Amino acid sequence: MRILGISELDNDAGACALVDGRIVAAANEERFSRIKQHAGFPTRAVEWICSELGLKPREFDGVAIAKPPAEEEIRLVRAPLAKYSWNSENHSTALEKWLTRAAFRFHRFPKHARSARALNRELEDWLRRSGMEASRLYRVDHHRAHALSAYYASGFDSALVATCDGQGAGVTGTLRVGEGNELRKLQTVFLPHSMGNFYAAATRALGFLPNRHEGKVTGLAAFGHPSEEDLNVIRRLAWFEGDSYHSPCVHGAYPGLLRFRDQVGKERFAACFQQILEEVVTGWVRSGLRLTGKVRVALAGGVFANVKLNQRIAEIGGVEEVFVFPGMADGGLGHGAALGWDQDLGAREAVHGLEHVFWGPEPREAECEAALASSAWEWSRPNNLEAEIARLLGQGKTVAVCRGRLEFGPRALGHRSILYQATDPTVNDWLNRKLRRTEFMPFAPMTRSEDLETCYQGFTSKSSARFMTITTDCSREMSEKCPAVVHVDGTARPQIVAPEGEPFAHRVLTEYQRLTGLPCLINTSFNLHEEPIVCSVSDAVRAAGEASLDALVLGPYLALLSQRG
Repeated sequence: MRILGISELDNDAGACALVDGRIVAAANEERFSRIKQHAGFPTRAVEWICSELGLKPREFDGVAIAKPPAEEEIRLVRAPLAKYSWNSENHSTALEKWLTRAAFRFHRFPKHARSARALNRELEDWLRRSGMEASRLYRVDHHRAHALSAYYASGFDSALVATCDGQGAGVTGTLRVGEGNELRKLQTVFLPHSMGNFYAAATRALGFLPNRHEGKVTGLAAFGHPSEEDLNVIRRLAWFEGDSYHSPCVHGAYPGLLRFRDQVGKERFAACFQQILEEVVTGWVRSGLRLTGKVRVALAGGVFANVKLNQRIAEIGGVEEVFVFPGMADGGLGHGAALGWDQDLGAREAVHGLEHVFWGPEPREAECEAALASSAWEWSRPNNLEAEIARLLGQGKTVAVCRGRLEFGPRALGHRSILYQATDPTVNDWLNRKLRRTEFMPFAPMTRSEDLETCYQGFTSKSSARFMTITTDCSREMSEKCPAVVHVDGTARPQIVAPEGEPFAHRVLTEYQRLTGLPCLINTSFNLHEEPIVCSVSDAVRAAGEASLDALVLGPYLALLSQRG
């Protein structure tokens, strides 16, 4: 059974191919268009998948998308707001309630309706152009797609499955229970309550782009130390009560948030939002665990891009393991949509577990050689590429890597990464300047699985750490030997590398440790500020040159570029 899965088209559109329940190819449109979080039909990604598999679109058994028809989507988004009893909500002022309703009615609803209609027209145009019959298009609920991707990729045979984001078809969160090959819904949270919108308000108030720069807020929060009085100001905007979370009037409270930001400062402001997010969502997940008796949790949805929140969920008493789907935000919905088609119409059992996320394009040797031959760089094809990389890293060189199949999701995992030694605590400043970035969280460490217990404390969610989707506390030895990857709160967001999962990166780490005695390397994504992670050979050559990095791994080749000044 061959299924083409398409994500929701509103944000970071992408596509994947599912063959007999297993992903064989997947990529997001931004990697080809070079437009960050590309919105619209993922034409280039679909063309690449078809080329990779040697298929035409109409040769797939079906196409699944995590998006309802336009008019249905508009109705689903508006319906819960029409039903909500605003007079029953006592945390907000009358003005905040009025402003929130006005924001939905006069701004968010019209904007969403225009987008839904335009994006569905793009989908219909693609169906006509590709010769795909409309009857073979299957639409899967947004949050169900999130839940399917999280549960089946986790490898768990039993788990609580939580989804949480800004909204999808009027829904902002769900709790489900997974048993064997089945998912059963326990709870649905509707607009106006949205923890995604709650955190996006902080992102906007701090001068960042909502739905893109939330990670900056998370990093900044570690520098703030709010008082209980500060926290109570934000608790009025989001709280856990009964068995659900509530956050109805964030839009209407925004003018007051700006005043509060100026009063307490950006660090305390960010810390308030981070702490309340953790309190509310962990309370919600904890209630689901009590109800179901589960000890494992699978997570998806944009809110779970928050790595600190994921750590707090892993720390809930009784939780044995947490898994976060690597493409947790809307860009990963194509996988869940394809699984929904497979489950509902194909009558097949989905494959449990995720071996890796290397599902994208791979640079061809001929392309690499041609690009290097036309450059002014010194380059070679080493017999032991991993040892040469380790030697350069041991000398304090920055090494960019573009080899193997492109990673799926927002994290670079060694195939499109920039590597550097983790001993220099000033690297967050000078390397980010080279990459034209502004970040508050340190770079992430890449660590061998054999060194996990030496570097980290009380770490149980190893499956999430394979994909760099959770933070953990660092050991004293880690903080002393690798200070560049340890945040001010003593945590790090590691990628744990096992020899069977990513042999190339594991060999680089092994060689580096043999030379230096150090257990970790910095791994940051190979991209310039506000650009997607590099995809092609030409992307890599341009980005490495513009950033003045020291070395570039291009397929099997190693090029020496420049020295760091």
